[in-house]
Amino acid sequence: MRLSVIITLLIFSGTVSGQIAEKKGFIKTPEMIYSFGQKYNTWSVGVGFGPVFMYADQRGYTIIPDEDIHFGPSVLLTKHLVPAFGFELQYLQADMSGKEGRYGFEGDLLDFSINGIAILNQMSAHPGPINDHWNFYLKIGVGATLFRSRLLFSETGEVVQRSDLYETASSEYVVLGYDKNDYRKKKPRQSEIVMPFGLGVMYRLNNRFDVGVESILRFSTSDNLDNILTGATNDRYLFTSLNVSYKLGDKDRRHVRWTYRSEGMDLLGRKQKDNFEDEVRRLADEMALYEANRPVKKDSVVISETLKIIYDRYNVRTLFFPERKFRSFSPADQLLMGQMAVQLHNSSDKKLYLYGYYHSENESLDAVEESLNQCKAVKDFMVKNFGIDRSKIEIIPKGTDDPIFSEGDLSSRVHEMVNRRVDMVLK
Repeated sequence: MRLSVIITLLIFSGTVSGQIAEKKGFIKTPEMIYSFGQKYNTWSVGVGFGPVFMYADQRGYTIIPDEDIHFGPSVLLTKHLVPAFGFELQYLQADMSGKEGRYGFEGDLLDFSINGIAILNQMSAHPGPINDHWNFYLKIGVGATLFRSRLLFSETGEVVQRSDLYETASSEYVVLGYDKNDYRKKKPRQSEIVMPFGLGVMYRLNNRFDVGVESILRFSTSDNLDNILTGATNDRYLFTSLNVSYKLGDKDRRHVRWTYRSEGMDLLGRKQKDNFEDEVRRLADEMALYEANRPVKKDSVVISETLKIIYDRYNVRTLFFPERKFRSFSPADQLLMGQMAVQLHNSSDKKLYLYGYYHSENESLDAVEESLNQCKAVKDFMVKNFGIDRSKIEIIPKGTDDPIFSEGDLSSRVHEMVNRRVDMVLK
């Protein structure tokens, strides 16, 4: 219950902060976009400080204890592998104490853990830091606690002996990590396995420093941190800390945890498999086959066996468009436009005619206007990037005329894309 409340509060605060931050808006620059072709800083070191709350048999069960609160420092070394995931080595030390009824305990602990980090906003519909400054993360790991503990009488503070608990003549003290015959003499620490789990938020100050707050509950695999084995659950302790981290590496280089995952990339930074891409690849194979067998100096250009588009005797190059996206051209598209630009530069007597076609299931769109916009995007690109005289490019928007039909078993989505195109004809 306590952990659920803490997690809920962190998620709520993170969501509110993220919504506020997103409203401000900003422009992404190329170094913000995660790519295997770029180098990023991946290491950071940090220090933290905050309270340690014990949840043990000899401790009152409250979310935020009003007594026996101890503060401790923490040191962190973090390595991020991809924007969404990293791992961390953490060291924590703190005193611990508590009392419940007749008995209490006191001691101290050293905590070593290795933790996996998953940045939650890198898993959203728009993966990346919120407004370039906020990251919210989940942390889970495994580690060890090395501790010393002594069982005490609550009223007097005296160390409990075994004879006080059991019907025995033994005068040994109930201690761990101390000499059983002399509770002041330290012995090797007791060790137990712990499993950290919790949430945190970090804020990017600049390319060097981040600050953050995290609340991590450490579950012990034993029930003897407080020297009592009568409880129903194993002992736990919550460390809530304010952290400052320093990102190692080139000061002008962005840290990978503050980059934006590209579209089409999975959580591990790999390109996602897209069935649509397979269909487009099949379409490209069909068009390549057509291109290899394109009739030359004939009265028509054959696109399929069932349909002919009349272009007299002239060559044609075709560009395909996603729906209502007119300003993004792939390297293959740019190559086709470049080929036409070279021919225009070499032939002063020729002009380039752009025949635009558009198809969409959205009947509210004006197909002629949309095909005109596609042609304008091609013309603007060629004028700006290849230095073509505007007067040498003529636009002819055709709308839904002259659709292409493929013989393959392609989906309706691909058929729509095939008929959102611009045919470039040099005359």
